[in-house]
Amino acid sequence: MEKRKTDYRYLLPAVVVVAVMTQIPFLMTIIFSFIRWNLSRPDIPRTFTGFGNFLYFLRIDNFPEIPPFYGIFFQTIFITGATLFFCSVFGFLLALLFDHNVPGINIARTLILGPFFVMSTASGVIWKTTFFNTTFGWYGVIVKALGFTPVDMISYHPLGTIILLFTWQWMPFFILVLLAGLQGLDQDLLDCIRIDGVGWIEGIFRIKLPLIMNHLRVAIMLGLVFVIKEFGLILTTTAGGPGTRSYTLPYYVYMQVFSANNVGRAGALAAMTVILTLVLVNLIYRSIERRNAAYL
Repeated sequence: MEKRKTDYRYLLPAVVVVAVMTQIPFLMTIIFSFIRWNLSRPDIPRTFTGFGNFLYFLRIDNFPEIPPFYGIFFQTIFITGATLFFCSVFGFLLALLFDHNVPGINIARTLILGPFFVMSTASGVIWKTTFFNTTFGWYGVIVKALGFTPVDMISYHPLGTIILLFTWQWMPFFILVLLAGLQGLDQDLLDCIRIDGVGWIEGIFRIKLPLIMNHLRVAIMLGLVFVIKEFGLILTTTAGGPGTRSYTLPYYVYMQVFSANNVGRAGALAAMTVILTLVLVNLIYRSIERRNAAYL
C-alpha cells in the first residue's frame, strides 16, 4: 500500500501567521532586553548594555538589601503552585461529581465553565466591588450579620485573595480536562470494578485517578502557562499591593514599562519570565514522557 505524501504547503500560511504573531514580538523583547532604553529620559541615547538589564535584577550589590526580584520570583512560584494545587484537587473532585448522568447535569456542566470565559479584568472588578468590599459587598454584609468586624482581605491577605481568584477562574479548565478523561474510561473496566466489589474511595484513588494521570499532568502543564502569565486580576484587585506583596513576574514587567518607563529592564524581566515558564513546562512534559515510557 503506497504511503500518501503530505503537502506541507497548505500549512505554510498558518505557520507564517503564528510566526508573525508570536515569534517576532518575542524576538523584539529579546532585543530590547539588551538595550538601555528609558522612556522618561529621552536625553539618554539608546545604547547596547549587554546583560546589564539582567544583572540589575539579579545582582545584590545594586540594592542596599536583597533585590525585590527574588522576593517576587518566589512569590510567583508560590501563587502559581498553590493555584495549580487547588485547581487540581477541587477540579478532580468536581469532575467526579459531574461524571454522573442525573437530571440537569448538562446545565450544571455548562454553568461551571462560566468563570473560564470571563475576562480577568472584568471578574477582578466584580470580585473587588461586589464581594470583598467591607461596606456593601457580600463578604462585608455577611460578616457584619454574624456579629463580626470584616477584615479587608485585599489589604491584609493579598496573596490568599489572589490565589482564591486565580483558582476560581482556572478551575473550570481543570474540570473540563479531567471530566473528559473520566468519561473516556473503558465502561467494561468500570463494570468490572463494581462486580468485583471494589470500594468507592478505592476505585477512585487506585484505579480512576492513575488512569487519568496524564490528563491531570496536561491540565497542570497548560494551567501553568495560563496562571503564570495572568496579571489582569492582580491589576484590578490588589494592584500589586500593599507594596509588592502581591506582585508576580508579569505584573513586575507591566510596572517596569508603565510605571518606571524602562523598556530595557522590562524586556529582560519578560525574557526571564519566559525562561522560567519554559523550564517548568519542560519538567512537567518530561514527567509525562517518563510515565508513558514506563507503561510501554
